[in-house]
Amino acid sequence: MILVSSLFSIILPLAWAGPLPARIAFLEVHDAHGRLVQYEPGSRFGHTALEVRGGWLQSYPGEGVRIISLRELQARGENIVFVRLKRSIHLKEYQSFLNRPFDFEYQWDDDAIYCSELIAKILGFEPEPMQFNRKVWPKNYWPLEGQPGFSPDKIYRSLTEQNP
Repeated sequence: MILVSSLFSIILPLAWAGPLPARIAFLEVHDAHGRLVQYEPGSRFGHTALEVRGGWLQSYPGEGVRIISLRELQARGENIVFVRLKRSIHLKEYQSFLNRPFDFEYQWDDDAIYCSELIAKILGFEPEPMQFNRKVWPKNYWPLEGQPGFSPDKIYRSLTEQNP
């Protein structure tokens, strides 16, 4: 009987507390020489993912939108910075994005989706003009400059300015 009451004293408070607020992971990406890759001028982060029940929701080249483990996420970059949201994220908010392909064309539509577009749409952010670092991106991406989109750094700034 003692075991059962001890178990309830652990489980019940957790159930009543409800889901914890989600976190967003922002990852730095470095090149083969250890230099920070800045996908937009002056940027710090090259990838982002959202904590959901069961792992980390992300969109990644060659994989598309799926939930991965923290260990898999850590292999995507270095110096992960976590920002806690003020709310949890529920399956109904992201289920329609699961298994979509990665968006190599960086378009603000739902046919395919890139990492920061996924997070921005779930959080309800409106797209902003994109910037591309021409030292990093091939010439075929340069015409996308100014098109609507969202970068990991823009999400980070939006969240940290809201939660100083």
